[in-house]
Amino acid sequence: EGGLMLLIKRNVANVRISAFTLIELLLSLSLASLILLGASKLYSDFQLNLQKQQRLMWLQKESHQLLNYLQQHLQHLGYQGSFREQSNFELFEYQGRRYAQPNKDCFIFFYDANHDGCLGKRKTKKSACRIGELNQTSELAKEIFGVKVEHGELSFYADNQLENCTGEICQQLLTNCSSGKWQKLITQADFKVEQLTFKWLAKNLVSIALVLSYQDIRYENEAKVFILNAEDMP
Repeated sequence: EGGLMLLIKRNVANVRISAFTLIELLLSLSLASLILLGASKLYSDFQLNLQKQQRLMWLQKESHQLLNYLQQHLQHLGYQGSFREQSNFELFEYQGRRYAQPNKDCFIFFYDANHDGCLGKRKTKKSACRIGELNQTSELAKEIFGVKVEHGELSFYADNQLENCTGEICQQLLTNCSSGKWQKLITQADFKVEQLTFKWLAKNLVSIALVLSYQDIRYENEAKVFILNAEDMP
């Protein structure tokens, strides 16, 4: 009988030990699960923040590249080479200006990129840029810089159809951003251009404000452009 009681006590003790071991195991598993869930949440948040930072850096890069491109051309606005015999600049000027902003989402200007004194390219080094009211130059689009935003998409002027224009038809260059050929540079498949504005701060200083967005990221940037030959502009 004494041996039986001893055996029963040992079994009860083993059951208690097993019960405590099971509870401890369940608590350990629960704690481990909580730790894993917390680590998973931290990792997920880290990945989301990393993706946001990558998108932001991408928008920053695109914004700086675009503003740099506009600065490089805008600083030469209105420039004309020294050989100005029978110049055609007056054919394309509007109200005495070599730039215009027909609407808030469009800005267009021109300058003599090849230094031959004409807008466009002379047929020969000394041929006339115009005959009366008739333009005589070619490759106009290489010296005309127009940019516009429509539905968040950015386009650049790429039209040579005014090469043989006359009088008022030539002046349409600076009065209408809806006609002619424009080439899309940025579409909403890339990112959205929410704002692109040009503001004159002084006769020789222009501010360009640019806002780009992609999914939930928005980036604002601004650049100031000094017009190199503002004193020579009409």
